[in-house]
Amino acid sequence: MKNQLAPLAAALSLSAAVPALAGDNLYTLSNDAAQNEVYVYRAKDDGTLVEAGRYATGGAGTGAGLGNQGALSFNGSHRYLFAVNPGSNDVSVFRVNGRRLEWVDRAQAQGMRPVSVAVDHNLVYVVNSGDDSIFGFRFDPAMGKLMPMADSHMKLSGDGTGPAQISFGNDGAALVVTEKASNRITTFTLGEDGMPVSRHTLDSAGRTPFGFAFGKHDRFFVSEAQGGAANAATVSSYQLEEDGMAMLIDGAVAAGQTAACWLATTPNGRMAYTADTPADAISSFAIDKRGHVSLLQSKAGAASRPTDLAVSSDGRLLYSLNGGDHTISSYRIARRGGLAQGSSLDSIPPHATGLIVE
Repeated sequence: MKNQLAPLAAALSLSAAVPALAGDNLYTLSNDAAQNEVYVYRAKDDGTLVEAGRYATGGAGTGAGLGNQGALSFNGSHRYLFAVNPGSNDVSVFRVNGRRLEWVDRAQAQGMRPVSVAVDHNLVYVVNSGDDSIFGFRFDPAMGKLMPMADSHMKLSGDGTGPAQISFGNDGAALVVTEKASNRITTFTLGEDGMPVSRHTLDSAGRTPFGFAFGKHDRFFVSEAQGGAANAATVSSYQLEEDGMAMLIDGAVAAGQTAACWLATTPNGRMAYTADTPADAISSFAIDKRGHVSLLQSKAGAASRPTDLAVSSDGRLLYSLNGGDHTISSYRIARRGGLAQGSSLDSIPPHATGLIVE
């Protein structure tokens, strides 16, 4: 299948621009039930955002919220972009060519409704919300092709777990999955062949563990929506051990908001931000050298029902995908973690999921 590129769209609703890293590319997934597409945006030198293209995945979304983080992922070199197709139970691969994408492959996943994808070297794993499982592929970077690993299909901690995200840790030797409904964090130790050899389950420090991101030294930080209870949202930090098990470092640190769901960390590992949809808020947290978390501002930035976050590669900008007014907003990150709102771009797909920056 050939990739599809829509005409270049004009910049919309731009104001109060802040300086951006020249060449920042942003990607989100339409999750459209008829034709899933990757939308590409670029940040101009003055910080304004413009649409740079739309590329069909060849698969289908669901046309509804997925309750997920990580619908898109790069490989380590950022040469390839991977996208989930939860409506057609498969994964698409694009070759990155500057600001353009070239559709390369689409492979069926074993399991139902992949909602998050993780990549490490020649391994690609998805977590499936439809049957509470993980499934893996081998990836050939020379050809850009995915090869399903039949024996990699493994259940999470049970049924009805509500998985939100999957990610690699330990240099590709382990996987981490958050389970919203079961209030658990499940990890998998991988063998040298990339196959899961053992599963470990830990009760989450806070209810409804959702999005997470790794910082330094195999520490990861999890947002906890706490079932949507008013002003009860929290963030916890964990250490991923060499054996693939997760150990609590600091847990359930109050966010001062209602339902912190998505979380992003800065490249230096010193800051974390959470997106709280009901409160229209982005909160900021400091991370110390031991992985402990402390709240800086319970509303460091204001957004219209934010549904995902991403930090620029230089750590200067935070981007927010906003479901309330279908925009992407940018914020300058201050030295102490504060946010100064910059430009915004509208006409984002109504069911967009996932936000990553290159």
